[in-house]
Amino acid sequence: MYHKILSNYLPDNSAPAAITVGEGLTSTAVYKLVTVQDVKRLIKPRKAFSHKATYGHVLIIAGQEQTMGAALLCASGCLYAGAGLTTAAIPASGLTALNTALPEVMYISREALEEPSRMEKFNSIAIGPGLGKDEPVAALLKAAFLRNKPLVIDADAINLLAKDPEQLGSIPAGSVLTPHVKEFDGLFGEHHTWFHRIQTAREMAKKHQIVIVLKNQYTFIIDQRANVFINQTGNSAMAQGGMGDVLTGVLAAMIAQGYHSSDAAVLACNVHGGSGDALAATRFVVTASQVARHIPEIMNRLLK
Repeated sequence: MYHKILSNYLPDNSAPAAITVGEGLTSTAVYKLVTVQDVKRLIKPRKAFSHKATYGHVLIIAGQEQTMGAALLCASGCLYAGAGLTTAAIPASGLTALNTALPEVMYISREALEEPSRMEKFNSIAIGPGLGKDEPVAALLKAAFLRNKPLVIDADAINLLAKDPEQLGSIPAGSVLTPHVKEFDGLFGEHHTWFHRIQTAREMAKKHQIVIVLKNQYTFIIDQRANVFINQTGNSAMAQGGMGDVLTGVLAAMIAQGYHSSDAAVLACNVHGGSGDALAATRFVVTASQVARHIPEIMNRLLK
């Protein structure tokens, strides 16, 4: 069913008026609104006979001494979205904070990851939040690419790609990039309209067989076939630092649990925004930490 135009979902109303939006993931339209029914069909219940290994092991490569909060928020998103195991590769200076704030999350040193084979045991890897852009970090990104399994690439990892765009061709198929507007323009060139950004994202997603999550009030999820899924959850009370770090962790958790990368992105964006919506019903602002902690309740509601 076609009933709305794309410009309704763009901050600058820049799409041609003839471009319409279909409702639901099964719509034949290029641009599709994600519905609650779609998400209910996607989400998988926990199995009665299962254990921590059933739900995957996530590696989070994030944080530096001055930005340890980004790593902790990313790890919390992963933890609360249901990953069976979460390991954080953070500077050793952050260990006290990690053990205090998230005792469920394990630690591995960055040096241990210099050997790419050490990354093989993980079901998914998220890289980028608060990571910094120095040479050792760039080497970690290249090592993650050698694993040739989907990654969730965010923040400083995207900025590192922007410094060396030829690396785009090395990104493992099925990986998910989660840029905000500035990061997107830094990687793919400056864009003057939102419609232009989305068209570029469609071209890049198809060319490199990746998923691009372009974050805004309405988040756009562009898959490897250049379909565009429009997430309707989320609100301005969530306009605070750290929200993207939590989303990256949620996404990595979904991939580790066996969701296809595009389904993982749709589900992660929906429950992340849905958590913020539920909290904003009684709050003027909500923090990223609150959003992460409330995600299990949102997922439980979707299963009922």
